[in-house]
Amino acid sequence: MAVAKIMSKKILDQEWVILMKAAKELGLQKDEVQAFLRQYNKPTTMRLHK
Repeated sequence: MAVAKIMSKKILDQEWVILMKAAKELGLQKDEVQAFLRQYNKPTTMRLHK
């Protein structure tokens, strides 16, 4: 694996850890975070018009 990919993965993982810690500090439950992430992972039918 290239060094850039390894560094990128480490940075991303740290960002996720920070995000999850922030959610926990806000009192969010695991299922609430999962539902939020699922909400934005669904394909959208909205089309942008030029």
